[in-house]
Amino acid sequence: MIQKISSLFSGNEILQKSSVSLLLKITGSIFGYFFLLLVTRNIGPSSWGMYVLFLSVLNISSIFARLGIDTLTLKLVASSNSILNQVKSIYISSVRLVVLFSLIVSCILYLNSNSIAYFIFHNISFSFIIKWISCLLPIFSLICVNENLFRGLKMIKEFAFFQKTSKMLFSVIFFGVFYFVFKIGDTQTAILSYISALVVIFFLSTFLVYKTIISGCFLTFLNSNKMLKQSIPMMMSSSILLLMSWADSLMIGSFIGKYEVGIYNVAVKVALLTSLTLSAVNSISAPRISESYNNNNNLEFRKIVLHTTKTIFFSTIPIIIVIFMFPKYILSFFGDDFLVAKSALLILACSQVINAMSGSVGIILNMTGKEKIFRNILLISLLINIILNLVLIPIYAIEGAAIASATSLIFWNLYSVFYVYKNYGVLTLISFRRE
Repeated sequence: MIQKISSLFSGNEILQKSSVSLLLKITGSIFGYFFLLLVTRNIGPSSWGMYVLFLSVLNISSIFARLGIDTLTLKLVASSNSILNQVKSIYISSVRLVVLFSLIVSCILYLNSNSIAYFIFHNISFSFIIKWISCLLPIFSLICVNENLFRGLKMIKEFAFFQKTSKMLFSVIFFGVFYFVFKIGDTQTAILSYISALVVIFFLSTFLVYKTIISGCFLTFLNSNKMLKQSIPMMMSSSILLLMSWADSLMIGSFIGKYEVGIYNVAVKVALLTSLTLSAVNSISAPRISESYNNNNNLEFRKIVLHTTKTIFFSTIPIIIVIFMFPKYILSFFGDDFLVAKSALLILACSQVINAMSGSVGIILNMTGKEKIFRNILLISLLINIILNLVLIPIYAIEGAAIASATSLIFWNLYSVFYVYKNYGVLTLISFRRE
């Protein structure tokens, strides 16, 4: 077994090419978990719960502020062959639309902050968080556009840094300043740290964008209607995944409270350690899957798919084993309050086993022209997630949310595995047979 794992990783082009992205993701995750430790150990679960609810509302609001325009920016820039004149026109056109829709959504949030706080979170004091989000939304949305510009220009290091590493790095720095220097230790300190980090990241990323495309001449604004016709369908799949990732926290916050949100989210964060390598590997495997499929190279397509699955599985399963062996020990790092999340953590970890065994099924469907099929699978999963959360959270609290999240994740993975096997004849589930 050891020799098999060793031979799998040695000379593995997918793993080697994803090393920079993976390194930055690992660095970002380290800072993210350090930030989590700082908040939970110094301020407590309620503060972390408030921060999670803040993030959930910010991310979901940003869906409607961006309308998939950031994803369209990636597509258009990638197809522009890095011709600066075209890139500049694409970027400025995207910024114009994102600013417009961000301001509209911001105004709606600000004017309805009291109603949202009262009817959704049953806590009128949450209205000031909604107002903060309304002010931050344009900056957050423009950062997303900047990140996808870098990705489209194949500036992978810059993309990976701004996507996650920088957010957590600066959040840790600002938390240290606010808590340890200025002695600000209330429930809003984590939120204030993240807001400060985003402001810095906005200026840094925008400055880098300016340096990158400054020599290009602005041609003209792209047609806004045509852009929206392309961007809104792109928004669907990504927004469904985003909603699934935040639905349980939002509904725990609505049904129970911010303390339980903080407890549950720590279990989610620990379980997500298992998917650390998945996104990095997918970022490299995606173009190779697309190329081999579109060139009708079925042998190469099959080889890449199976090799990617094994890479993901063997890099993930050791983390899952550690979680199953030491759940209480891991949770105790964040404080004794979090030990009650043991059952939720184990439920979530079980679903990650299926996720690891299933391979890059989402990438396969997206890269082979089946993005609408994948969107529909995710939509069904989202409905399953919401319905189960509505039924189970009032009965089983955070364990109910974990069951809902795990069930929806397992459903879309296994259904996608079945669809890929039925249509392409490739079983992506992990296999130990020699190919």
